[in-house]
Amino acid sequence: MPDNNPLLATDFTPLDGNDAKRGLPLSPGMLTLTVLAGVGIIIMAYLFMARAVIFQTEPSTADIEISGLSFNIGDNYLLLRGDYDITANAIGYYPLLESISVGDDATQELKLELQPLPGNLLVTSELENIKVSVDSQSAGTVPGTIEGISRGSHQLEFNKYRYFPLLQEIDIDGLDKTQSLNISLLPAWGQMQFTTVPAGAELYIDERLIGQTPVTAEVLETGSQLKVTLAGYKTYTQQVSVKAGTSAQQPPIALIVADGTLQIDSSPSNASVTINNKFLGTTPVEVALAPFTQHRVELFLEGYLKASQLTQVQPEKTSELAINLVPNIGSIAFTVSPADAQILVDNRNQGSGSRTLSLTAKPHSVSIQKEGYETKSLTITPRPGHEQALKINLLTLQQAYWASRPPAVKSSVGSLLKLFRPDDSFTLGAPRRQPGRRANEAERSVSLQRPFYLGTKEISNAELRRWKASHSSSALRGQSLDMDQQPAVKVSWEDAALYCNWLSKREGLPQFYLLEAGVISGFNWDAHGYRLPTEAEWAWAARIDANGNSKIFPWTNDLYPPMVVTDNYADQSASRFLTFTIANYNDKTPVSAKTGSFKANHKGLYNMSGNVAEWVNDYYDVRPSRGDAVLDPTGPSTGTRHVIRGASWALGSRTELRLSYREAGIDGRLDVGFRIARYVDSAGAKP
Repeated sequence: MPDNNPLLATDFTPLDGNDAKRGLPLSPGMLTLTVLAGVGIIIMAYLFMARAVIFQTEPSTADIEISGLSFNIGDNYLLLRGDYDITANAIGYYPLLESISVGDDATQELKLELQPLPGNLLVTSELENIKVSVDSQSAGTVPGTIEGISRGSHQLEFNKYRYFPLLQEIDIDGLDKTQSLNISLLPAWGQMQFTTVPAGAELYIDERLIGQTPVTAEVLETGSQLKVTLAGYKTYTQQVSVKAGTSAQQPPIALIVADGTLQIDSSPSNASVTINNKFLGTTPVEVALAPFTQHRVELFLEGYLKASQLTQVQPEKTSELAINLVPNIGSIAFTVSPADAQILVDNRNQGSGSRTLSLTAKPHSVSIQKEGYETKSLTITPRPGHEQALKINLLTLQQAYWASRPPAVKSSVGSLLKLFRPDDSFTLGAPRRQPGRRANEAERSVSLQRPFYLGTKEISNAELRRWKASHSSSALRGQSLDMDQQPAVKVSWEDAALYCNWLSKREGLPQFYLLEAGVISGFNWDAHGYRLPTEAEWAWAARIDANGNSKIFPWTNDLYPPMVVTDNYADQSASRFLTFTIANYNDKTPVSAKTGSFKANHKGLYNMSGNVAEWVNDYYDVRPSRGDAVLDPTGPSTGTRHVIRGASWALGSRTELRLSYREAGIDGRLDVGFRIARYVDSAGAKP
């Protein structure tokens, strides 16, 4: 009957708690199989990743070692990609070390060529100390072993004194092998008999003493050097030869008596020496002379009498000859000024003041000097038996300086400039009560000391057109201002200054005007190139006479209008086109006259008071500053206009004809030109 009792859960209790934790056991066979499988996988992976490298070696027997992991299969090496060091070795070859890189190619071929070691050669011979060369390079002596001969064909040469040279061609195997060679050299000498007159001389063959003559010696067929010596006789030398294995006799050798030596000196030294009319040098000198005969010795020295003497020498002996030369004297009478000037002859002090000196008859360097004076140097040659006179006046340094500066210079375009050396203080401007005075003529004291050159005439059209060929001074009412010899007008201040720079550059002088972008930006007051005169220089040259007095007008009195024609002003000939002209004055030139027309002023300058007014260098100031006298003034440092000085053919009033008249401008006008100036030297060269 079915059991109707219900199933009930109960607690499980294992029979053995430890057995419940035990896994399945792993047998040894399974473990081995697992390891082999892993190794196989690694090998398969290596074989898959490795590249075959084939090494071709020369020689083929070379052993190869590779750094790192590699497998060798026949000639193939399996290598992973990367860098390896390869070492190859073979007997008889130098070891080879190379670095290689294994790339991605499946198969790579590399050639390894080892270099063979040199070989050795054992040379044997019956003779000793045979010199040997290999390919013309010395290799020592044999018999013996010649080591380190490179593999291949070589030419050997064997040499020994008294034997014929031997040439031998040989192939060297190399590979550190030693080969053998036996050689025989053939004798290269014969016998020769020598005699001398006189006998008993020592005979040398190739610098080896053989004996005294008569004597028989070995002589080479290839040639031997013979030397024969005997006291009191000249050494005899000759190249001799005799066929090998034969005998010969040298003709008797007649020896020549040896020279003697003569040492010649003189006081003073450096005298020229001739012996038997042949020049042999200057004293002190040593010469060889034939013995037992008279020789004429003559000595010559400038300023001294010729010395002559007969002498002879003994064979192989040294004789001495010392000669005191006699001066050949002339007299020079020096007259010097200043009286205490010092006289130096050949840099030796001969005393001060006028004196007569006795000097040898040769050129002498003479200097006359005194502190504060320029030294005078000259060369004189006294004449024996005659008294010569020499008068020398020294110049002070300042006198010498100015003596070297010409009183006038001419520019490369023909402008004549006169030298002025002012040392004056004077007053620029005009007194307040002077009739015609203008407000811009305030009096101020100036001093001029720096020397300068000033053009005697205004620059002409022809001179300006050497710089600017297109320039035109134009015309007025049919009256030309453009003739070549008329002054250049319609010239701006800037163009006048640029003309000066052009002229300086043309003559290699430092330029006075500084330029920026072709425009004048300043002045170089140290330069002595061409420029426009300063206002002070112009006024001094126009107004200050030889006595230092300041002139009001250019004529001899202070009356206005001028009574005689003095210069080119606004005269009656220009009345048809000028609104104002001078009554009863006619210079017969309506417009500008040729430069240099009319009479020069007291300083030799033309047209300083008329013809055309002139640009000067200074910037314009309406009321120039007063105060202490200014040395070599150069005007204001800046400005917009420049000063114009002097009257012109278009001006004629009392105000305009005064030498103190000044105005200003910047652009060119029909009645404004210019003259040029320049300093004598740069600022630092002033005496």
